[in-house]
Amino acid sequence: MPGMHIGIIGTGWTGCHRALELAKANYQVTLFEKGDEIMSGVSGDNGIRLHRGPHYPRSKNTRENAQACFSRFRNLYPDLISDHEEAIYAHGVSDALGQPSRLSIAAFRLVCHETVQCQEVDPRALGLKEVSAAFKLDEPSVAIGSKLRVAFAERLVSSSVEIYLGCEVTSTVLENARIALRTATGASFWFDKVVNATGFQSMIPRAFEENLPLHAEVYYQVNLVLHYVDRHPSGKPISRIVMDGWFPCLMPLVTDDERPQTKYVVTHGSHTIKASCRRQEAAQEQLESLTDKLVESTMKIPADKEMIRFWSAFGDRFEYVGWKGVSQAKLKTRSEFRGSLTFEHGGVIYVFPGKISNVFDAEDETKSLLASIRCTERNGIRYALSEVLTKASRELQERPRASEANTSDLRVRL
Repeated sequence: MPGMHIGIIGTGWTGCHRALELAKANYQVTLFEKGDEIMSGVSGDNGIRLHRGPHYPRSKNTRENAQACFSRFRNLYPDLISDHEEAIYAHGVSDALGQPSRLSIAAFRLVCHETVQCQEVDPRALGLKEVSAAFKLDEPSVAIGSKLRVAFAERLVSSSVEIYLGCEVTSTVLENARIALRTATGASFWFDKVVNATGFQSMIPRAFEENLPLHAEVYYQVNLVLHYVDRHPSGKPISRIVMDGWFPCLMPLVTDDERPQTKYVVTHGSHTIKASCRRQEAAQEQLESLTDKLVESTMKIPADKEMIRFWSAFGDRFEYVGWKGVSQAKLKTRSEFRGSLTFEHGGVIYVFPGKISNVFDAEDETKSLLASIRCTERNGIRYALSEVLTKASRELQERPRASEANTSDLRVRL
């Protein structure tokens, strides 16, 4: 209820957006960040798009949610949106394993045209090869880096949100209907409720392995992004994404108001996913084992070849400059569903991350839990009866079949 004191652990998109919206609703909010600056993890370092939906062609719920939140996000954060000169989705003929696209061209065409602004374009005019069709969409990037951090720092200060940087939270304890939040230095802070917005990376109870809503299954994926500089940039940024299977993806990194845009990243389903692990600790070990030499020989070289296979101009136009890796929590589903889940246990509200636009779903569900409106409890876990959760229930419970390729089972072979 308004007036409650809420502690939020983590200052990525989930934590910072939640803090601002709760402050608007007259909650007293305090943020905790173990790093030296806000937005210092995935939210602030990886290339982020404001999805329209075609990146998730087999998950209807993910696409519908992306469309529903698109305008809401764009209207609230217009200063952090960077429109593309071209945002292209192409239907690949065969992927890196020689398999055909998992979706027929007819089905993928229908998926792309769910976006009203979608235009089918000639792949040859774009220099694309080995694709059966290409579609241009209004799918912008979202700022990262210094531009994002400055914008949110100003918003948080103006909203009177208290922030503790360099403050690692190590535990939360429920005592007398309040939550004691303990830090690595031994300090304690007391709150009416706490929100764990660490991306499901820290202080996650083991009980969740058996009792997540709708029996959702979690895994931790080690994902790499390969960084490039565009030697021959045009005006606005571009993106090139081939679907649906083990195909390459080129996206811009918008860190400032630079024009023309020169920073880009490449990802590839079968070349830049290092491992998929049951536990976060195992994923972190895999991430820490990577070296520049290993990444360049086993991931960068084959990813480059794949980009050039579909777009010959890539080799001369883009120069490799390095890589970054992250461990991300994901839900294991047959459709590759990408949405958020929000639930409460022991006075702590946990947020399982999805796409960037899911910050609105998590916000709405958090407010329901705080106000005890349309909530239910199962096996000691409390969650909001949201439309998003209801619609996604079937996808969340359907696991990949043994014969099907799925990113939850994929790892780079070294």
